[in-house]
Amino acid sequence: MPDKTLVKRYILEFHERDFTGVISRELRVKTLPGRATVIIGPRRAGKTYYLFSLIDGNAPERYLYVDFEHPVFHPMTPRDFIDVLDAYHELYPEIKRLVLLLDEVQAVPEWERIVRYLLDEGYTVYVTGSSSKLLSREVATHLRGRALTYTLFPLSFREFLRFKGVEHGGREFYRNMAKINGLLEEYLHFGAYPEIALAPEDVRGLILKDYIDVLIKKDVLERHRVKNVYLLNELLYFSLRAYSKYVSFDSLYRLFKGRLKLTKRTIANYFAYLEEAFALFLVRRHGRSPKGRIVAPRKLYLIDTGLALFGEKDAARDVENAVFLELLRRYSTKPGVEVTYWKDEAGREVDFVVSENGRVKELIQVSLRLDDERTRRREFLALLHASRKLNCKNLKVITLEDEGTVEVSLYGMKGNIELVPLFKWLLGGERLISSCDEV
Repeated sequence: MPDKTLVKRYILEFHERDFTGVISRELRVKTLPGRATVIIGPRRAGKTYYLFSLIDGNAPERYLYVDFEHPVFHPMTPRDFIDVLDAYHELYPEIKRLVLLLDEVQAVPEWERIVRYLLDEGYTVYVTGSSSKLLSREVATHLRGRALTYTLFPLSFREFLRFKGVEHGGREFYRNMAKINGLLEEYLHFGAYPEIALAPEDVRGLILKDYIDVLIKKDVLERHRVKNVYLLNELLYFSLRAYSKYVSFDSLYRLFKGRLKLTKRTIANYFAYLEEAFALFLVRRHGRSPKGRIVAPRKLYLIDTGLALFGEKDAARDVENAVFLELLRRYSTKPGVEVTYWKDEAGREVDFVVSENGRVKELIQVSLRLDDERTRRREFLALLHASRKLNCKNLKVITLEDEGTVEVSLYGMKGNIELVPLFKWLLGGERLISSCDEV
């Protein structure tokens, strides 16, 4: 049971903190009576500071922030939390509409009992959690039916510029264009974790290495009691070198079966563990056949391009990975939206197919540049074939520099293709999916 005197000191010291320096994030969440607002996401993405950003600096006493990993609250049971609430109300008896910010809830056994009690009592509750004991995805699962769940990713490029103190709105965009282009290179190279954005360049690699070590040791090895540590390390090694490429469990099985005792199921499980821990994403192929979608190779993307520093850095694949992550940010709160890739029998590929409720809304190709005529023709031809096959005219190619709209005619197929520089697309902000029929 926590010492009420220490709890009161903790509360008062927290309310004396200066929250004016907390940099806001773009994620917008809603609250509903009877439902907790749950923020999930990878380690070190900034979930704790996101909670801080919700606090009204003019009235911080309206918020009770509880870090369940703080020594004051250890050990704690759901029953003990009543004493924490009592301590708060003894300090602020006049405040009736209290907002609870509960961080690292997995540190308390049966923590969901606390949240349900608070919701039943009419409190507004925000929850985060991430550890090997209870991954952030499971926080939402434990509150099924009583939660609104949002995902906080590493920084968007817009947020990254804000962390760097560079304005990009209105006239400032043109004044700072050189800085913006330079920071885009940094964003792609070192990635977008908040701590990395603010850290000196000579320690960024060390910090990222620590992120990987903790993620693998705590969220995969210890949590799942992985027996074949060598295989897991090899799959991570592969992922850091094959990001933005196809991965096939069958081919990996053939690669390892001569050296290790394993099954395809083991490989699939280990990748599932890495996905569960927000280390990477495996994107499905677009298609109507459920079987075809299951057996087709997946495309692998990392949670952050900075992690590729420990693999094989590649500028073109960094760009594609960054586009994928931005698509996730834009559409993660839109039910029914799915991001897949397209590939036909002739090997023509389109990097991203954005669908809403099964209807294709946008086709996106990613390329470093279109100077080479063969590259230009390959990218355009794939888009036109996919456009005809999927009945979508909203076609886009994202490159480092190309801009404008071109009318393309190849092999009897025609279409208008929008060319967008990466930095402008990344700065485009939230938007609704355009309808193919409206283009």
